[in-house]
Amino acid sequence: MAIKSFEADLVPRIRKLEVYAKQSVLNELIEGNWTASFKGHGMEFSGYRAYTYNDDASIIDWKASLRSKSLLVKEYEVEKSVSIYFMLDVSNSMLFTSTKKLKAEYAAEVVSSLAFTMLRTGDAVGLSMFNDKLVTKLPLNLGRKMHHMMVKDLSNVDNYGGNFNFNNSMKLLFTAVKSKAVLVIVSDFIGLSDDWYKMLRLASQRYEVIGIMIRDPRDRELPNESGQYYLEDPYSGEKLLIDVKKYAAAYKKYVENEEASIEKHFRATRSDLLRLSTDKDFYYPVVRFFKKRAVTHKS
Repeated sequence: MAIKSFEADLVPRIRKLEVYAKQSVLNELIEGNWTASFKGHGMEFSGYRAYTYNDDASIIDWKASLRSKSLLVKEYEVEKSVSIYFMLDVSNSMLFTSTKKLKAEYAAEVVSSLAFTMLRTGDAVGLSMFNDKLVTKLPLNLGRKMHHMMVKDLSNVDNYGGNFNFNNSMKLLFTAVKSKAVLVIVSDFIGLSDDWYKMLRLASQRYEVIGIMIRDPRDRELPNESGQYYLEDPYSGEKLLIDVKKYAAAYKKYVENEEASIEKHFRATRSDLLRLSTDKDFYYPVVRFFKKRAVTHKS
């Protein structure tokens, strides 16, 4: 399913996010809590020091203490940067809209804005755009040039469309990103195979995983009106004529159960999932998400 134009407002949205972030908790949350919530990988051993009465006795390194014949505790230094790798779904289902923006355009704005903020805090950022394979691969890098490269890929219409295979794309990602990282998967999560969660489980063992589910209002509810409509499968092209009024309630319930199941699998791997809708601004949900995440992941 090819597209002829891509109209995401990448730069204006970045500026809006940046200005507001300076007056809010977002920049602080990203800068101060990526490392703190990185499942113990945000600390590097730097050496030993003498135990003091103010220390918790549980942090005494008894083996080192026996060798030196004095009580010693390990000291750690917090890593000042973290690697964040975005994995953006660009398959056919992301090229749908009932609003002003394709899901893919909305998703690109989210990725671009978050990446810009993270690069400003000194973190390394990378990007893969995927369908049933990795369409693009930008290795982890730093600075403004990296953001420019990301915007170039995000704006290229040739990178969008195609079938969807989450499992295959994840396998390819494992070979592309071998270092520890925060993996941010941005997708509508439509078209998942029955065993997709097994690959999520593997990913959570390699990386810290965050999911951002982006859906159009029509992904969740059919039009609130009578009449017959054609529904088309974004991958097979198969069409089905249905009576909207007859199936609206069942459709809504099915989607609610589906999203709850996806969120359940994220929670089972101790990963986080943020749900966004293309008819609503993403800024405030993102701020609330990272604020809550900073609290729940605090060690």
